Parts: sequence; structure tokens; C-alpha cells
Amino acid sequence: LVNPIGLEDWKAKGVPSLSVDQWYARELNVTAERIRNYEKSTYYVNQWKPEYEPWVQMLAGMNRGPGKQIVAWNSALLYDMIFTQPVVYEISAIQAPTLLMIGDRDTTAIAKDAAPPDVQAKLGHYPELAKATARAIPNTTLVEFPDMGHAPQMQDPQAFHKALLE
Repeated sequence: LVNPIGLEDWKAKGVPSLSVDQWYARELNVTAERIRNYEKSTYYVNQWKPEYEPWVQMLAGMNRGPGKQIVAWNSALLYDMIFTQPVVYEISAIQAPTLLMIGDRDTTAIAKDAAPPDVQAKLGHYPELAKATARAIPNTTLVEFPDMGHAPQMQDPQAFHKALLE
């Protein structure tokens, strides 16, 4: 599991619910600039490298191409599922040996921007969430990547692959 989302229940912590139609409207307004800004802050700990740009353009291209309404609708359904069905309540059912890989500066929290500042401050503390998750899943190995965000596999592929293959 690499920086899995759903390790906390954002709705229970006070993030307001968005309807599928609200998610859809948000997704119809996705731009490369918005994707880049979000990924820079969440995925890459406010550091940007040119090699991250193709991932932005790939996602932005899907959101501006001829099927953009379908992409936006599917994304809306996905976000609704993530928000309303967080895996935190089922994570302990995993019985297979598990490798949990976490960037210790990840701050991902779905719809965090819709929450009041006091709620935002309580969300996305992945070092704590990772430790709780590792305790909940039997036979888990936790690998934390220092000073990395939601995408350690992209921030430092060599360190990621080394940890993955050890």
C-alpha cells in the first residue's frame, strides 16, 4: 500500500459532505494549473521538478479532451466513494503480509479545502495514520519516506524501489 487514502474518516472529523453533483462541478473546472498546485503541495511537499509535469499534463489532458464529461463524472463518483466509504473501518480485515509505504509529509485529505481551518488542521497527519494503520493490519511492515509527500515513488524512485524490493 503506497500512501493509501481513506486511513481516516474525513466526514467524521468534520469535513462537509459534497454531493456527486458538487464533485462533478468541481471536476469540470479542473485545469493543469490547479492540478499542479495541488500536487506540488500534497504530493511533493511544495517542491517542483520538471519531471513531474508529464503527470500533470496527462491528467489535465483527460479533463480537457472529448470525453471530459465522462472523466469528470467518473472522478466525482470515485471521490464520493472515497469520502463516504473510507477504508479505515475495514483495514484490519487485511490478512496478507502488507508493506505500507508512507511519505511522512503527505497531507492528503479529500475535500479538505471545503472544511473550516480548525478542521483542516486535524487532517492528513500521515505519520500518525501510518502507525495506527500498521498496528491495525497484522504482519505489516511500515516504511516511512522522510520529507516526502503523497508520491514517494515519483519524488525519489531509487529510494522507493530499494524499499519495495528489500
